[in-house]
Amino acid sequence: MKEKDVSIINKGCRLNGTLDFKGYLIVAGTVEGVLNAESVITEEGSTIKADVTSENLTIAGTFEGNIIVTGLLTLLGTSNVRASIQCGNLVVEEGGILNGRITPPLSLSLAFNEDNL
Repeated sequence: MKEKDVSIINKGCRLNGTLDFKGYLIVAGTVEGVLNAESVITEEGSTIKADVTSENLTIAGTFEGNIIVTGLLTLLGTSNVRASIQCGNLVVEEGGILNGRITPPLSLSLAFNEDNL
């Protein structure tokens, strides 16, 4: 099995701009802008104000923006999310706050619309 790279944005770090990561990204600090990564995990106390595209995303902190996740989006019990979301699968733990619009990924919504014409 091939190991994936791991990148960490630590507490106290603040990144702003268009950010591209390979492998896993762990966010304990603040990210603003556009974020693209294979898998993203945010810690409790983290803040993201961004448009995020990833295969999998786990949120434990505060998130505001747009989310496109082709795989699994997990909102932990400490999460506070305000977003427009496209995701394949969604899990919201008890205590997690979600305020937003949720749609299936574009490919699934197109298939659904064509099948139901």
